[in-house]
Amino acid sequence: MDISNGTAFSLEAIQTPLIAKGSNHEESSIDHHLSVILNRVGEAKNLNIEYIAVDGYFAKEKFVNGVTGNSHLHIICKFRQDANLRYAYHGPKHKGKGRPKQYDGKVNTSFIDRRKIRHCFDIDEDTSAFSGIVYSISLKRQVRIVYIEQYGQDGYAKSHAILFSTDLSLSSEKTLLYYKQRFQIEFLFRDAKNFAGLEHCQARSENKINFHVNASLTTVSLAKALHYLPQPKDQRESFSMLDVKTMYFNQYITDLIFSKLALDLSCKKIRQLYDECLSIGRLAA
Repeated sequence: MDISNGTAFSLEAIQTPLIAKGSNHEESSIDHHLSVILNRVGEAKNLNIEYIAVDGYFAKEKFVNGVTGNSHLHIICKFRQDANLRYAYHGPKHKGKGRPKQYDGKVNTSFIDRRKIRHCFDIDEDTSAFSGIVYSISLKRQVRIVYIEQYGQDGYAKSHAILFSTDLSLSSEKTLLYYKQRFQIEFLFRDAKNFAGLEHCQARSENKINFHVNASLTTVSLAKALHYLPQPKDQRESFSMLDVKTMYFNQYITDLIFSKLALDLSCKKIRQLYDECLSIGRLAA
């Protein structure tokens, strides 16, 4: 994710291995994804990647602590609505013998204690965000949560979602932004399927499939780098892979015709006609 430009780029597509019958599918899947990330920690450092935003499926101790305990990376993820959480205790230490008090009660995820999970900002007129540090029983660690509460017309809360970050110092605004930006990945797949032939491969070889999928996704990323990022932010419209593909097709046909007619592109009128031909059929023409 390129947060500053609000778009996604493809780094690498990796095939999920076949899971043998009788094995624990969930455990095998977590092991695979964990190894994929840990094997590329060096590349992540070179690209200044500090956070990995993942689906709620990965809110598991083995994955979260496996990444944070063996790399510089932090996880941003989503808890279940009924997540087992405890308020962290910050009061005076107990005098005498015994283990120091760590928790200050269970978090009622349907009705949070707003003295401990404080209001941060309003997302819109019907949705507010709260944030605080809690202890996750399932992850066996402290995390910073962003509690998103949506209200009905009567003013009472009707639904909620709980995001979390393993970086306790990360602001609630950035946690929400990073998690929401995951949706840009869907546009990357959509453009690759519709305009870069992602699903047109009929090969069965693992190497050939790997090359085809990565070539398709990389094509979309290159198109963004060449035709979207150079534009000033205040002049950008939504990225259209269809426009890029149409422009290159038009350029090929136009160059062919103009070369056969031996037209001189240094002529202002001919050059203007050439540029008009490149925009035929483009949505943003």
